Amino acid sequence: MALWFSEQASDGHRLEWKIQKMLYSGQSPYQTIEVLDTEAFGPSLVLDGIMQTTTGDEFIYHEMLAWVPLATHPHPERVLIIGGGDGGLARDVLRSPDVKEVHLVEIDPLVVEVSRTYLHRHVAAFDDPRLSLITADGMEYLKRPDIPAYDVILVDSTDPEGTGPGAVLYTPAFHQRVFSALAPDGLYVQQTGTPIYNPEVLKEASHSVAEIFPLCRVYWCSVPTYPGGFFTFTSGSKVHDLARPSRTASMPQGEWYTPEIHRAAFALPPMIERLIPPSARLSSASGANV
Repeated sequence: MALWFSEQASDGHRLEWKIQKMLYSGQSPYQTIEVLDTEAFGPSLVLDGIMQTTTGDEFIYHEMLAWVPLATHPHPERVLIIGGGDGGLARDVLRSPDVKEVHLVEIDPLVVEVSRTYLHRHVAAFDDPRLSLITADGMEYLKRPDIPAYDVILVDSTDPEGTGPGAVLYTPAFHQRVFSALAPDGLYVQQTGTPIYNPEVLKEASHSVAEIFPLCRVYWCSVPTYPGGFFTFTSGSKVHDLARPSRTASMPQGEWYTPEIHRAAFALPPMIERLIPPSARLSSASGANV
């Protein structure tokens, strides 16, 4: 009999993956952690029953979360990643030769340990001397008085479900801490999920970011293993507009990201524009050109 993993996207819709083998199953103080060898997408990380990353399509999400801000900031030398303990985002950040230092703050060390063992596409970052791995809560880390100013801050977290470890990372209090931790021309991006099923995540996060940052933009990509396939990111910037990148030619050769995809990612359908603040819509900018 075939073994299937099922994820409930909504009351009327679920996603299923055919499983060849359960590679790992365990419980940390924060969450249930599983690694499944899926027939279609290879080894895949599941946290609390929610698919987080798969070997087959992780590059789409990670390249878009990493390279859109790195292609925009003129000198992205110091980067902070909150979450991302699987290592995929750090790997793609470190593929930029301009990056000199990455601090990865992960609350759950077991996610790192399990990912290093089973997610072989992700693990190159952990051996890079530019990476510092910090075991801490992201919000508490930003409260430390001695942290450096960051050029780019990225949040690669679980969705803000209930009281889970990712919930605080979508609050105005957290966004204010991020703003304070950035350099004067710093910028910020976090994943804001799939608005097809969870529109409130994007709506609340984008309005919060727009209240705190001079510039807020929302962009998207298509990730087959996430519910609905349509996946969003919300950015806040003190100076630089992520929709108008200046350094796309200097970015590495990836499997998904191109300068054209970068610019096109900010073109949003009306159903998404209605969720976000008017100031965050590219169509609201004078001389907008996608």
